[in-house]
Amino acid sequence: MSKRSKKNKSDNIGSDLIESSKESVPKAENALAVLYFLIMMFIYPFFIRNGYYRIGEVKYIFFRSAGIVFILSVIAAVSLRRRQQKNYFPIRAFYKDLSLTDGFVYCYMASVLLSYIFTPYHREAFWGAEGWYMGFVSQFLLVGIYLIFSRYFMWKDKWLYAILMSSEIVFLLGILNRYSVYPIRMSGYAPGFISTLGNINWFCGYWAVLCPLGIVFYWKSKAGAQQAIAGIYVVTGIIIGIVQGSSSAYLVFAGMFVYLFGISFDENRSMYRFLQLCLLFLSACQIARAMRYIPNFSMNYENPLSTFLTKSNASIYIAVVVVLLYALFYYGDRQKGFDVSKSKNIRNIVIGVVPVIIAVYAILLILNSSIDGGIPGLAGVSALTFNDEWASCRGATWSIGAGAYISMPLPYKLIGAGPDCFAPYIYSQPDLAARAYARFGNSMLTNAHNEWLTVLVNNGLAGLISYAGIFISAFIGFMKKAVRKPDLYLFAACILLYTIHNIVSFQQVLNAPFAFMLLGIGEGIRRDHIEY
Repeated sequence: MSKRSKKNKSDNIGSDLIESSKESVPKAENALAVLYFLIMMFIYPFFIRNGYYRIGEVKYIFFRSAGIVFILSVIAAVSLRRRQQKNYFPIRAFYKDLSLTDGFVYCYMASVLLSYIFTPYHREAFWGAEGWYMGFVSQFLLVGIYLIFSRYFMWKDKWLYAILMSSEIVFLLGILNRYSVYPIRMSGYAPGFISTLGNINWFCGYWAVLCPLGIVFYWKSKAGAQQAIAGIYVVTGIIIGIVQGSSSAYLVFAGMFVYLFGISFDENRSMYRFLQLCLLFLSACQIARAMRYIPNFSMNYENPLSTFLTKSNASIYIAVVVVLLYALFYYGDRQKGFDVSKSKNIRNIVIGVVPVIIAVYAILLILNSSIDGGIPGLAGVSALTFNDEWASCRGATWSIGAGAYISMPLPYKLIGAGPDCFAPYIYSQPDLAARAYARFGNSMLTNAHNEWLTVLVNNGLAGLISYAGIFISAFIGFMKKAVRKPDLYLFAACILLYTIHNIVSFQQVLNAPFAFMLLGIGEGIRRDHIEY
């Protein structure tokens, strides 16, 4: 899949090193990045103290400590190299041949700094809200992780297997926990906590970033052992996505299959894999259903969608349709020479229907919520009535978040209330505070449960434009080069589904570090640090 780029031995020392994006990565910096990568994959998810009590704080302290040591170690390695080789300027790696994504990252870093300087809540802004800790320090660590991994980490096949192995353990523990089996006894247990990560929303955030890697790996894997390994991972990842408890997982599933459908029209093999993944999803529903009947197994946390998928025959009926489509496609391929790449109009039509469906839903939601008595036949339907209870209280959190931004003076509309200062700001505004207390009581509302809206309040319009620009530009950049560098399909999926998941969720220490690390790895591949 990939090879490390070879040095030209006749070159002098200075031209060997990173002066352009296509030159070799220094060994010391790469070794430090690999070490941090392995720590985050194999130690961080399993690091626990006192069970589920303050597990978010425990994870944050680990992330902060490991991140600071990692970044300082890389800086030390760079400084040492500069001393030893006077004609080497490794700092060029961070400003030479900047990509559009790099530009947005630097703009975001500047917006966070400005927001911190001018916030009236300096203490909260520095560390972040208690229990959340996504303040100034965490934001700069995320930026540092991206920059180092995009310049110094050499991606190899074995690192993908490391990701799959570590997350597979997390997912298996989650499945067992959801069926009331606890290999690891965790004090402070409650049904809303799962595996070694804690709250189901935090678990789902981790799952939304890493599970797509295994699913896309199956889509692009070679037949045989590689496909079998990927298939096992896919089934495990789908089962835990269905049963873990957070409804936001279904947005990820929807986004994942639309994404896979869109990239499966280049060749017949890709379409075969897409259809196989559809069957694996439907099979996983029935496996999760069968697990309900295992002695001593009982699901201890459900939502309407998980109940429907694991108790009904719907997935069986859909599987019959998919099998027929698969057989029809197989016949067309083998007997008629059908070439799916010549049918991209079908893809364009189906993909084009998605925004239409979203727009129709938004219009119905607005009309049904604003017309007296609602739309006949739809009045009172909770999914089509925007109020505080809509989408598990997202109606309340989004309204309060929007109200917070609207209430800001113009300068703060540009730079925000301060990094992770959503809570200090809304509770300083009497009307917003009254709404928050009325809806959530003494539970502190620390974000809008919509990442981009939260960024808008915390870092202002400048922060939102630069933050959104990071993910949009990276996704487009990865997709442009993915045909030549197929591994980029993996990383494009991760950042796309991280973004989709966080439409109804939030940035936290169990998803953002992985998202920025994978974003950096993908950018490194895109920048030609390795040759295909």
